[in-house]
Formats: sequence, structure tokens, C-alpha cells
Amino acid sequence: MSETQKTNWFRILNDRVSDLAEKFGLDDAQSNQFRDFAVQVAKEQYKVGSKSGASWAFKHAREKNPQARTSQISV
Repeated sequence: MSETQKTNWFRILNDRVSDLAEKFGLDDAQSNQFRDFAVQVAKEQYKVGSKSGASWAFKHAREKNPQARTSQISV
């Protein structure tokens, strides 16, 4: 993912949190806590998704070429 995509993703999340905080009349401290929560959850979900994606890719590679794993183990 390019730096521009990361920045845009974070900016969009930040803007949406700010809009909701304003809509609900949160003060600055509450808005910051809400923003921190949203970013933390987003990061955790990204990590889980990335880990799941890697697991799927390795499983797919093993199914496609089962000998590749066997030869690595025997070395």
C-alpha cells in the first residue's frame, strides 16, 4: 500500500470520526478518545485480516505445490 493510500485511508477515518463527534456534541477530550478507539480497532482488524490473508496464501501455495513444502522439511 502506498503512503498516499495510507494517508487517505487515515484521513477519511479521521474525518468520519470528527463528523460523528460533532454530530453527538462531544467535547475535544471525548472526540480524541473516540478517535483513538476507532484507530485502535481499525489497526487490530487490519492485523487480523493481514494474518488471515497470509494464512490463506500459504495454504493455497501448499495445495498448489505440495512437494515444495515437503522438500523444505527434509532439508
